Amino acid sequence: MVEMKNIGIISNNENKEAIETAKKIYDYLIKKEKGFNILLLDKDKMPEKYRLPSVSEEEFSKSADIIITAGGDGTFLRASKYSFKKSIPILGINAGNLGFLTVVDTSNMYDAIDRILENSYEVEERMLLEGRFYKDEKLIESPEILELALNEFAIARSMLGKIIKFQIVVNEILIKEFAADGLIIATPTGSTAYSLSAGGPIVEPKTEIIIITPICPHTLLNRSIIISPDNKIEIIINSRNDKDVVSVDGKTTTINMQSNCVFRVKKSNLKLKFITFSKDTFFKVFREKFIERI
Repeated sequence: MVEMKNIGIISNNENKEAIETAKKIYDYLIKKEKGFNILLLDKDKMPEKYRLPSVSEEEFSKSADIIITAGGDGTFLRASKYSFKKSIPILGINAGNLGFLTVVDTSNMYDAIDRILENSYEVEERMLLEGRFYKDEKLIESPEILELALNEFAIARSMLGKIIKFQIVVNEILIKEFAADGLIIATPTGSTAYSLSAGGPIVEPKTEIIIITPICPHTLLNRSIIISPDNKIEIIINSRNDKDVVSVDGKTTTINMQSNCVFRVKKSNLKLKFITFSKDTFFKVFREKFIERI
C-alpha cells in the first residue's frame, strides 16, 4: 500500500454526470480531513466549473500518490498516462456505461473511497506494451505518438487510404504476411476493447501475452496471433498512403510510414497498478456484460 499525501481526481470532461461525480468525490475527501492534498488537473473542466485550485499535468504526475477517475474506460485510460512512470495506483469510478476498467459503481463509491483511505484494497499489476516506429533503422520521434499502452497500439489506413501490407516477424522469422485495413497489438487488459471488436479473443487481464489482430484483412485467414512477450516482435509495414493513423489507447495521430517502416513492440518493464476490491472483479464484469445481457 502507499502513503497517501496527494490524491488526484480526473473526470470525463464531456460527461456532466462524471463531472458532478468528481465534485462529490472531492467534497467527500475534503470532509474526511485526513491531512492529504487533493490534486485536480488544470486542463479538466471540473475545477474550472467549481472554481477549485488545480495543478499542471507535470505537477499532477509528479505528486499524486493515488488517482481516482470518474467516467468510463476512456477516462481511466487518459488518467493512466499520468501513472506509468511512478506506478501510481488507479481506481475507476463508473459514471457511464459499465466498463472493464471502471469497476466501482457510483452507488458504492463512498465505501470504496473509505477502503482506500483505510488501505483496505488490493492492487493488480497490469502489463503495459512499449512500442516505437523505425524508418531505415532510425527512430521516428513524435510527441504525438505515445510509447506506452495499457490497452493497445493500432495501425490503420485513413478513411480514404489504400490497404496496408503487414509482415509479422517474431525472433527474425516471418510468421505472417497479409494486407488489411489495419492491425491491433493488444495487451490482455485491451483484449476486451478494440481487439475484441475486430474479432480477437477475451483474455484474463492478469496474464502476460501479446495479442495481434488484423482489422478487415484481405485474406481467408483472419485469426488473431497470441505471442509470449519474451519474444522479439517486429511489424514491417508497407503503405502507399501519405498518412496513416496510429492509435495508442484511443489517442490517435497520423504518421507517414510508407515503405519498410518497422514497428517494434515489447512488454514494458513498467506496470499499471489497478485498484480492486475483489480477485474476481474481471469475471463478475464479464458475466454482466457478456452473459447476463444475452
